[in-house]
Order: sequence, then structure tokens, then C-alpha cells
Amino acid sequence: MKIFETEENAQKRLGLYYIPVWEHTDETVVHAIRIFREKWHSYSDKSKRYNIIKLIKELIDPSVSEYLSRLPNHYLSFCPASIKNCNYSDLVKLRGFSYTADQIHFHLRNFVNHSSHTEQDMFFISTQDMLKSFFMYCEGNRPKNSKLAPDLYVNMERKTRICALCGNPTEFSSFIRSWKENGVIEGEENEDNEKSGKKKRPDFSQTYCLNHRPKLHDGSWNATYKQAKRSTKQFEQEVLRLRRQIAHPDRYNAKSGDNLVDEYFYHYLFDSSLDPTNVPELRNLARRMVDSRLTDNKKRILVLHKQGLSNREIGIKLGGLTGSVLTNQAISKALGTIRDEFIL
Repeated sequence: MKIFETEENAQKRLGLYYIPVWEHTDETVVHAIRIFREKWHSYSDKSKRYNIIKLIKELIDPSVSEYLSRLPNHYLSFCPASIKNCNYSDLVKLRGFSYTADQIHFHLRNFVNHSSHTEQDMFFISTQDMLKSFFMYCEGNRPKNSKLAPDLYVNMERKTRICALCGNPTEFSSFIRSWKENGVIEGEENEDNEKSGKKKRPDFSQTYCLNHRPKLHDGSWNATYKQAKRSTKQFEQEVLRLRRQIAHPDRYNAKSGDNLVDEYFYHYLFDSSLDPTNVPELRNLARRMVDSRLTDNKKRILVLHKQGLSNREIGIKLGGLTGSVLTNQAISKALGTIRDEFIL
């Protein structure tokens, strides 16, 4: 492993075998994951010689145990690896990667509900959330060119993950999940491979969900993809704001650089059932915000409207911020275009 390598460079070098590590998490666990991701490219839960569960037992379990040993006792009841002296490798072996990730999510949700959001609490949340992400990545690792059936070949080396433009599973992830749960293949019919005489599946996207894949299965460009791609920067910005605010729902924490926008996120998420572990839900919420064109100016209007200002007063207030006074009609029209789910 390269010394002092940035995460961006590590991602470029490792490609499909990159596993992210996060800031404000335990360094012992981070170090173990960095070593793990250098070795795991040839490992899977189907292999005897290169068994991924053995690699987890060798590298991840000791680092997690060391981390937990430094925590106050009341944290341990919110970590599935500390219950009944069960390590994560044991949990994966007994129930699988999805179950392990779900258990971390379940215990973490309970912790967040009882958390005082102290610095140590947020450190614990980030570390556990990183481990949840780690096991989700591990679930996607398969030997290259595995076959799901005698006449069905799929490159299982590709990872299962979330769509780059929303919070839904990628098309490939949905396919693998459907196969594992039901043994059923959703989508188009198999087509015969003229050379081998065997059947192949269409090329499932490993980056986008079915709704956001660049091209449809008939070969035509997907208009929804083009629209979402144009708003990628705004989408990622909204995801970041939502994750910041939901981590500290008791104060303005979106850190948008605008007090009124921060106040909008505070009021919108104050009574929300979401928590920092609900990444897919937060990403889908951000996608709906962007697709419905909930701009920062509309957020300001909603906050000022909640404060009891009239349309005229809102127009004058915004004029002082943007340099252009809005009329009563403009404010009324803007309010009329906002979806009910985003009104405060």
C-alpha cells in the first residue's frame, strides 16, 4: 500500500476494488480497511483458498475489538459485534453480509435516537456507518465471470452499490438482489449468443439505476439521465446539506453559507424520522428537491413565509439579499410551484 496516498488517488488506482474510508472515524479501523482493500480483489465467500470471511476475521475483527475496548460500556449495546462476544466475521458466516449491514443499521438507528450528539457520539456513528458501508461493498465481491445458472453468465466482479444520481440500487445491484431472493431474473428476455450457443444477460449498469442509466435497453438515450446529469453538482450539494443537518437536527447545521437556507433545512428535518444512516433515503430526498427545482431562493421564501411575512415583505427582504426586489405575483407564483412535501 502506498504511503500518504490520498483517497482520490487510491480510488483511481484500485478502481472497482476501492472501499471508501471516512473522516472522523477510528484510525485503527480505517487502517485495517485500507489493508483489506489491497488484498481482497481475489477473495469471495465462495472460495476456500481465498475466503473473504477469513480475511475479515484476520484484519477487521481485531481492529474493531481494539476500537470497542476503548469505548465506554454504554456504547457496546449498540454494536452487534459486541453482543454475546460475536465478531463480525462470525455474523457474516452465520447470516451473510446483508444481514450484518442491516444489524449495524438497526443498532445505529437506536443509538441515534438516544444520542446527545456529542463529539464522541458522532465519532461512534461515523465509524459504525463506515463499517456498514464496508460490509455492503463486501457483499458485492464475486469471482470474475461467475455463472448464476448453466446457461447464464454475468461478470460478478462488479460491485453492488447505490446509483450515482439518486439513492436507489444500481441496475446490477437490483438484478443480483432479485436473483438471490427469488431466483428470478427481471428485465428483458435472454438472447442467444451465436458463438457459444449460451444465453447472456444485457449489460446491467453498475453505476446507475434503471431510471438513470445513460441508454435504455433499446439503445436510445435516456432523457431522465441527461436531466439528472446536468444537475449533478446541485444534487451532491443537497445531499451534503441534508446529511449535515440530520446529523445535528437540534441546530442549524446545513452549512450552506446562507442563514435562511440553513434555517429551511433545520425546520424541514426537525421532526424527521431520518438519521445519518439512511443514506439511500437522504439521496432520494435530494434528488426530489433538485428535480422539483426547489432552489435556494424558494427555500428562503418558504422560511420567510413561515416567519409570517407577507408576499410584499418577502419580496423586499429578498431584494436586500439578491439586489432584485420580487413582486407579490412573483412570490405567489414561486410558492405555487413548490411541492407540498417541501412546504414548511
